[in-house]
Amino acid sequence: MTDKSSAPDGPIFKIYPKNLQKVKIAWMSAGNGVGFEVFEFIEPPHKPAPEFEYNRAGFFHIAVTAPDPDEVVKRAVAEGGKQVGETVAMGPTERALYLSDPWGNVVEVLSCSYEALMANAG
Repeated sequence: MTDKSSAPDGPIFKIYPKNLQKVKIAWMSAGNGVGFEVFEFIEPPHKPAPEFEYNRAGFFHIAVTAPDPDEVVKRAVAEGGKQVGETVAMGPTERALYLSDPWGNVVEVLSCSYEALMANAG
């Protein structure tokens, strides 16, 4: 579990809103640098939708790799997107950021492959 009280400078707490206090994250890596993350928000807890909104577009977020995440977010902002939170350091040389497209879908942009990120974590 990632807890803001014990890791206040954790990258996730610089990206997500200030009210995020605790989150569980599982990281999985597949071939060709594909990564898969599963989030469980503990505090504040997830609020399920009152009904199944099958016609609501979107997803929680996907992640892509780009050598310069800040350049990607500049292009997204020019087309109506916005940056979510701060650009964060993911180790000594890598960076990551979240952006949202004009429809509110969130994309994580990493400066390295998912495999490289997980290999250098912790």
